[in-house]
Amino acid sequence: MSLKKPLHTPYKNGKGGIRVGLQPISESEWLEIDDLFESEIFLKKNLLESHKKEVYQEIESSKTAQSEFLELLIQYLQKFHPQKYFFEDDYIQVNLKEHPLKLSRKNYSPLELASLLVQEDLVLMLKGGEDYFLGAASLCAPSNWSLAEKFKGSLMALHKEVPGYQEKIGQRVGVIFKKLPENRMLERFNWSIYDSPKLFQPAKSKFQVTKGKALSYSNVGTSLFVRVERQTIRRLSLSQAIAFTIRVHISPLSAIQHDKDLLNDLFVAIKNLDSKMKEYKSLDGIEEILLKWLKEKKESAL
Repeated sequence: MSLKKPLHTPYKNGKGGIRVGLQPISESEWLEIDDLFESEIFLKKNLLESHKKEVYQEIESSKTAQSEFLELLIQYLQKFHPQKYFFEDDYIQVNLKEHPLKLSRKNYSPLELASLLVQEDLVLMLKGGEDYFLGAASLCAPSNWSLAEKFKGSLMALHKEVPGYQEKIGQRVGVIFKKLPENRMLERFNWSIYDSPKLFQPAKSKFQVTKGKALSYSNVGTSLFVRVERQTIRRLSLSQAIAFTIRVHISPLSAIQHDKDLLNDLFVAIKNLDSKMKEYKSLDGIEEILLKWLKEKKESAL
């Protein structure tokens, strides 16, 4: 795994608690394509073939929104990443280094096909009465949650385990979804610490997750990983669905071991979490050794 410094550091300045944190982005910033493109596309393809029910769900009435999203995505890729793709009426070719990946439209649902074109996980939130619910999703990098368990859930239901969500930001997020203009894209970030670099980490509940069983001070830097989720939302103009994307970035702690500022930022961010959030992020069992490592690396980086 690369030891280059992480691209996104949402724990900067000690941030880490429950917050909306949505910021506007330009169209060109909507999705991210990087040097992990090929490996992550193949991971998705393999998961869709071997764990379909775990990583893909849809209701039939989502097909209109799916088709709209796929065409919007194709327009975006043609405009900003034309060298990566070749588009025909019946198939789409992804230009990978070794062997081009040729995808027939007739073999996939529109959102499933879209998910094989980009590194992000893709979720369509559909309007249902006064709320939005999860009506279709391709989720190959779940951060300790289950798509099958969450499928068809409302915004509140999807976040029912998040400490403080309902009391602090749930209503605000609902308003943002209802009033989001069609020409506006927003992004936000989440972060946590994991003991595995795997992208595919499903779980029925985050509270069932335990971390650091084989952890010692000597292997903290290589055994723990900062897992950052970059999320974006935008409205689809015809269906009025909200397209929600999730890109997961994973870096070993050792990638920041010589950066005094980032070490301090992460140390303060963990300290600033309340006990319920530490438990939700499964940090309570590794906090002591993790903070010791961050503190000592910060001091030696002076």
